[in-house]
Amino acid sequence: MSTVVINASPVDTAYFRFGLIAPVIQGTYSDASEAAYYRRITQEPISLPGGGSYKFSPDTLERWTSHYRKNGMDGLMPSTRKDKGVSRVIDGEAADEISHFLEGHPHASGVAIHEHLVKDGFIPATVSVRAVQRYLKEQNMHTPREGSIRVRRAFEEDKFGKSWQADTAYLPSIVPDGEKKSRRTYVIMIIDDHSRMIVGGEIFFNDNTMNYQKVLKDAVTAYGIPDMIYMDYTDVLTIPKF
Repeated sequence: MSTVVINASPVDTAYFRFGLIAPVIQGTYSDASEAAYYRRITQEPISLPGGGSYKFSPDTLERWTSHYRKNGMDGLMPSTRKDKGVSRVIDGEAADEISHFLEGHPHASGVAIHEHLVKDGFIPATVSVRAVQRYLKEQNMHTPREGSIRVRRAFEEDKFGKSWQADTAYLPSIVPDGEKKSRRTYVIMIIDDHSRMIVGGEIFFNDNTMNYQKVLKDAVTAYGIPDMIYMDYTDVLTIPKF
């Protein structure tokens, strides 16, 4: 994926962003939750003002909503380059995302930040890890030294089963047998923090807590109950009965 470029004025860009989050701001969405609304409208690429289209992530729209609630329309205005004269590969959107990502992951390495930026389309895959690391250094952003064994061990469990991490990844849309329209697919996975082994995983047509619970139940059945589990689900989670 490549970095999104909106060929429109800052004001038009702000109104475009507001149009996408307006149902949440005004409380008119019909989905079960704000998160469900974000997921639904970002399933396919969205037409951009000035031409072209782009597939945004739900997190991006959620962040725009937060900016609007704090600063109104000014919060939706595109940022100027924070790296002007310093880096040519990290634009304003990517710079904002790095700051946002580090708020939730203060000990993330440059490699992890690069992977996140590429995955969510803030920079093209052709941008090197080194370029991201150089930007972090130039902006004096605190991250662990790359390759530091001490830092890595400090945030890695020492035994299997002490901590699991769950997440969802988008997969290509497919046309199921007997149906005419394509449907988005998702893979829900759970990995062990120490071994990095995938303890549970399955592909679904819906990214919801019901499917997550199925993956979790299968993982616990196979490997036992972990001491803790980290996940990025905003819907209400009911722990399944094993």
